[in-house]
Amino acid sequence: MSDEGVKPFQSALWVVFESEFRRLVRSRKLKVLFLVTFFPAFIYLLSPNASGTGVDAMLKAFQALMLDLVPNYWLGIIGQLIAIILMSDLLAGEIDKGTIRVLLARPVRLSVVVAAKFLAGLGALAVLFGVPYTVIWLYNPVVYGTGADGLWKGLPDFLLALGATLLVLAALGALAMVISVIITRPLYASLATFGIVFLLQFLLPQIPYVKNPERYTLGYQTVVLLKAGFDKVDLSAFVGNSAYTAVFFGVVGALFLAAAWAVLVSRDFPD
Repeated sequence: MSDEGVKPFQSALWVVFESEFRRLVRSRKLKVLFLVTFFPAFIYLLSPNASGTGVDAMLKAFQALMLDLVPNYWLGIIGQLIAIILMSDLLAGEIDKGTIRVLLARPVRLSVVVAAKFLAGLGALAVLFGVPYTVIWLYNPVVYGTGADGLWKGLPDFLLALGATLLVLAALGALAMVISVIITRPLYASLATFGIVFLLQFLLPQIPYVKNPERYTLGYQTVVLLKAGFDKVDLSAFVGNSAYTAVFFGVVGALFLAAAWAVLVSRDFPD
């Protein structure tokens, strides 16, 4: 292979990303977390409970299933914990073990390290959540007898569900990374992050002076995101604009990443 073909893949961002992603994919932690995320798909494989045949029935069933599982399981307490545990360790693990100094000794910008580790963590989350989503998407046409046509027509709903999940997880993971560079023990950082998320989501709705408090939960806003394409089910009770919600999560995630970088820049890591 010529040097010209290699150069695009030799950037510092790619090197750090590839190394971190490989480490995460090969870790025992990811294998255990995968069993947790795959569990609903496994149950669906055993008992799909088909309600009719044809593309319309398949799409309606897929959307109803995702509206039940995504906000309540994959992005519920279990999914949030998985994202927080995984993302909290990316930087805090390096600081806690002292290997952050090895990274800083390399000719790599700190901003590149933060971005690459974030992308690697998000890539690992895409594997954890993408595999069960893919299994359900591939199995649905078999259950409803729609063949390749059902597979193709179900693709937009599958991509929307996965995209909305990763967008929410990206913002949550970026928050975990901010906390992890302040509280540099991965376990404590995970607990602190989940405590913050818990307070915002589960205690806020109990305040009588907050109008429509259910809108401030990740589950509610996830459904708002899914409104962009889930047209086979009635989501009129969920108020909000999908595009604005997507921009909000994207901006919040970027701000959290910038904050993580700023905290790292201000820290001193003695030899």
